[in-house]
Amino acid sequence: MNKKGFALIVAMTFLTVFFVGGSSYLYMTTNELKHTERQLDRQKAFFLAEAGIERGIWRVKNSNIVNAETFQLKGDQDPVNYLEDENINVTITDLGGGSYQVISTSQVGTGTKTLNVIVQKGAPSRVFDYGYFINNWGWFYGSGITAKGDVRSNGRFDFRSRPRVDGEICAGYEIYDGGQGIRGKGGNPENQHPFSEKLDMPNLYDLSYYEDKARTRGGSIVVDGTTLIEGIFGDDEDETGNIVLVGTSSKPIEINGTVVVRGDVVIKGVIKGQGVIYAGRNIYVADDIRYKNAPSSPRPSGNNPSAADNWVNAHKDNDLVGFGAAENIIMGDYTGRTGGSWYSNYWLFGMGDEDVGQDGIPDTNDLYEDDGVFQSQYEDLDGDGVKDGNYNWSDIRTQVPISEFTNCPKDVRDFRDVADNALNRMDGIFYTNHAFAGRAGYGMQINGSIISKDEAIVYRNTITVNYDERIHSRYTSGEERFIDVDLPISKSVDIIRWW
Repeated sequence: MNKKGFALIVAMTFLTVFFVGGSSYLYMTTNELKHTERQLDRQKAFFLAEAGIERGIWRVKNSNIVNAETFQLKGDQDPVNYLEDENINVTITDLGGGSYQVISTSQVGTGTKTLNVIVQKGAPSRVFDYGYFINNWGWFYGSGITAKGDVRSNGRFDFRSRPRVDGEICAGYEIYDGGQGIRGKGGNPENQHPFSEKLDMPNLYDLSYYEDKARTRGGSIVVDGTTLIEGIFGDDEDETGNIVLVGTSSKPIEINGTVVVRGDVVIKGVIKGQGVIYAGRNIYVADDIRYKNAPSSPRPSGNNPSAADNWVNAHKDNDLVGFGAAENIIMGDYTGRTGGSWYSNYWLFGMGDEDVGQDGIPDTNDLYEDDGVFQSQYEDLDGDGVKDGNYNWSDIRTQVPISEFTNCPKDVRDFRDVADNALNRMDGIFYTNHAFAGRAGYGMQINGSIISKDEAIVYRNTITVNYDERIHSRYTSGEERFIDVDLPISKSVDIIRWW
């Protein structure tokens, strides 16, 4: 073969390889561009579907339900919105029990995205998953303390003299047992969870949400055939806004749904029904509060979910009452004249100062704590716009003499005539944005839950908190919700699940 022929073969081979390679490169580049375009379309469709979910949640929150709608993101956007002509399809399905499914679909070019969420309207806060929840300092001082159920604090949690916890222990900071140990399940390290995330407490400073519930649902309190509260008490000119409620076994306090009292509530005795009493100021537990139709046992016999499910299903229709105070829950005779000294003030009056810093928790030495300057965005824990100092007697006393309360028994002239410091049983869910304080009697049992910012309970020989599983989020939120007594909420709409 001559050199010219060989050169021609090499040139042809090179050109063939070049054209094949170029074609492959062009094909790969085109495919890559198409793939990138498809990815961008899918991403745009995702963002539009997200906008549809937000619209659906807004509709649920504002009770403006539209079963199906198609809309576009119109408007004078700057920069220009290049997706304003794309359709977003949203459907909302009522699942019952305050649960809704929102489905949003959008298509951009070749990309389609569908998002689903299950939302709960008016879901109770997760703080109700605990038998004892304190926003600030959790403390179990004494071997006579027993908690049957999980306990939690947003601050540190201290234990002394080997109390018993038959459940998990969570704290926003340290969990310290004083080197003495903790009896029960909570004593095992795997059941202790220090530095857990903070759970926000619902804010009861503005009771308008619950007043709307009281009006629309027609909540009431009846004693001996007489309706003492219908929806809101203190709304009419002839109502003082403060009321005394006393129930007996033959004439119990009957509650149905949500009621709101604008001022103070003094309560004791036998109560029945399902609902929540909200007070615009203090709730005074003057003596024992007992359910008329209580569950047959205060707690499930086992520590597993199946035992809890069985217990809840067996007792879902028994009495279940919540007490929500915008200010404090006071237990016993704070005058200290009936049943011995009250004592709680010795602990309580060193608590309550809102100069707590950026984390909203006292004694953590964080930014702004104890600087004497009110950082309202961090430290206004009750939302009233005013810096609170330590508690004092003005926080504890009734705002007017008890003799001026509506429904005050004729023989009651002073608070000591209706209250004592020998309480040994409280059935119910007790919630306050401020302090739970008071003196207990011998063998005290709390069948329900204590949830407060600060706690100053003085007990005698023993005190036992039996957590009421019926208020756990497993039974009050989501698609399986079947118990609803309008407990305080932290969000008007909560996302339960999404995919």
